[in-house]
Amino acid sequence: MDKYIETALPLAGINEAAIWERAGRAGHPANLHMWWGRSPIGSSLAALSAAMLNFSEETAPEDMAILANAASGDLDSLEALRVRLKERGAPPTVWDPFAGFGGIPIAAGKLGLKSAANDLNPVAAMLTRAAVDIPARFAGLEPVHPGEHGRVTYSGAEGLAEDVRFYGEWMENQALKRLAEVYPQTESGEIPMAWLWVRTVKCPNPACHCRIPLGSSYVLSKSRTSKYWAEPVAEGNAIRFEIREGDCPADKESNKITGNGAVFRCPVCGEATTDEYIKKMGAAHELGAEMMAVVTNTSGVKAFHVPDKDQTEAANVKKPEDIPPGTIPANAHWFSPPGFGLAEFADLFTDRQLLMLSTFSDLVKEAQDMAASAALAAGMSHTGGSLEAGGTGALAYGQAVGVYLAFVVDKMADYNSSMCSWRTSTGNVRCTFGRQAIPMVWTFAEGNPFSNVSGNFKTMLKSVVESVEQLGFGAPAAVTQDNAVTMEYPQNVLVCTELPYYRDIGYADLSDFFYIWLRRGLKETYPQMFSPMVTSKDEVSTVSTYYGTSREDAENKYRAELEAVCGKLYCCSSSEYPALLFYCFRKSDLESMRHGGTGRNESAWEFILQSLFSVGFAVTALWPMRSEPASEKADSTRVLIVARKGDDRESQITRRGFINTLKRELPGRIQRLLTGYVSEEDKLLSFMGQGLRIFSQFKTVLNADGSVMCAHDALQIIYQECRNEIAQRTETAPDGDGATKSNGVKSRMQ
Repeated sequence: MDKYIETALPLAGINEAAIWERAGRAGHPANLHMWWGRSPIGSSLAALSAAMLNFSEETAPEDMAILANAASGDLDSLEALRVRLKERGAPPTVWDPFAGFGGIPIAAGKLGLKSAANDLNPVAAMLTRAAVDIPARFAGLEPVHPGEHGRVTYSGAEGLAEDVRFYGEWMENQALKRLAEVYPQTESGEIPMAWLWVRTVKCPNPACHCRIPLGSSYVLSKSRTSKYWAEPVAEGNAIRFEIREGDCPADKESNKITGNGAVFRCPVCGEATTDEYIKKMGAAHELGAEMMAVVTNTSGVKAFHVPDKDQTEAANVKKPEDIPPGTIPANAHWFSPPGFGLAEFADLFTDRQLLMLSTFSDLVKEAQDMAASAALAAGMSHTGGSLEAGGTGALAYGQAVGVYLAFVVDKMADYNSSMCSWRTSTGNVRCTFGRQAIPMVWTFAEGNPFSNVSGNFKTMLKSVVESVEQLGFGAPAAVTQDNAVTMEYPQNVLVCTELPYYRDIGYADLSDFFYIWLRRGLKETYPQMFSPMVTSKDEVSTVSTYYGTSREDAENKYRAELEAVCGKLYCCSSSEYPALLFYCFRKSDLESMRHGGTGRNESAWEFILQSLFSVGFAVTALWPMRSEPASEKADSTRVLIVARKGDDRESQITRRGFINTLKRELPGRIQRLLTGYVSEEDKLLSFMGQGLRIFSQFKTVLNADGSVMCAHDALQIIYQECRNEIAQRTETAPDGDGATKSNGVKSRMQ
């Protein structure tokens, strides 16, 4: 019987909820730790529910209202869905082999569904365990710390969260004691919130012995009420900085010469560097850095000070001997620092930052031991094994507290590297990952982790604690770290996963920035997971095209592995419920359908559909499941492919027969689809999903020459027919019909 996910959805409401969720809020599980590809929990929850509920004409309005409200976080609607799903009998296990940050298993847990989740990347696998596995083990427990408890009763992971807060505050106090000398107050007794630095290099003029400041910006503050800038002043062959108040003259904002590359002018002799020269100096480890300003914030008023001797000497610490190892890929597509000699991930941090992060990481183990001892004193079992072994006793509990504290340190690393720039409009530190890459930063900000600057320990701890408080209210999940291409899959499951996108982000390489610190704090807790020095680079991906591998070889490997995954997903999928497969639809895919072609060079979208058909799946719906607002500028759209085992398909039909069937059946299917509200920009792909369902009724569609119709050709036919349907409905829709009338808005996908 048809499910809602195959028939009609309140798509606009579900997408609105997902977009709102992406904006972030206190307590959201995503605040545990940064991850680049996050499956929205609300829309995943709605999709899973719609995949299990039978479509009914009579109850469709009520059912779809519940789906939309549950996606938006309405607890009454969520409970109604849980009851409805429970009434169906033994529910299936939800299987996500590419779990990422864990959004899909979190959604399954909220519905009361058991789930199995996997990811090859250890950072992603750790995040998923922290979101759905660990909280379920310790749900409902009171905190074990010796301090005064904050609640009378505890549910979910609220007790665990309170212990994370308690031992996190202990960590901060201990770190402050150990690091007090390297984070001194100013002469006037103020606590610095940040130090602003500029990288330097020896002047290429042999007659000039100046170290050129590579000042991409000397502006310190440009808010309406507070304007400051730093001016490099030459004294012989030396440079010092003076703080000026007011608007910075345009010719004083930077000594970087306009254009591409690292080209700067010496303020002493006027000689200009070249990009090649600075890269050569970087490779020879001749890049330095000089403090430009000390920033304080007293009673909400920021002030900028010339660095004195105490401040500069405090920053001149000895680099820790046991810094985390890890080489940055020499891949300018995502990483520009290696081109300037910063070849190791540790090179992205100042020596003081390395000392600070190492100190906090080492305190994680001490906090774990304290929490485990307190748990034992509170009556928890002294047996049961470690967290990695599935333990639920005192040892595992202490380690669980340590996992979330290690996340706090990782979040601090994002705001405490020398790749963090200074936000002149608000007077705060930007994080390292402003985008999915690490570009070179010439003037950078070093925040004080014990102040109120962005990225400080207290703020990061608060965000993690608030997220943990919201966990532990769902069904447990079994989480593994394995290669989805080669591992064994659970059987008879409801598949719901984000398939690896084509030419997407190099998660494995980027995640090493965080992995090296997680490994330092948790390698004794999860010795198997954190035994490698860096993450595995065997993810299903075409990113190897950026490492010297030919595009053809990278694409062939990606396609072969993804095709193998499709076959494994078919074999493990339940016959009762459709599989839910998220993938990326790009503008180029639309152009391919719009302008035709032979299909010999199929797009990634055509390839994934053809792969699903080849292994036996029938595609029964497409839904643009957005995580950000529709935009003309956006290159891609996140789309849910709904696919069933096609065991009952008709054997074959001719091309003409298929076209006739499409013309006859498509209008009725679209009319039923529009019982749920679909936004104008989402109609084309949603309508095409119904066209693909008609195509999928047949195992084979034969062209006039006897060849088998491929996905490329089918998409062209379906695209044109859906365009015709949209045009007809736009012309005939009555005023006020929100489901069918365009209201003069041109679809962004047309």
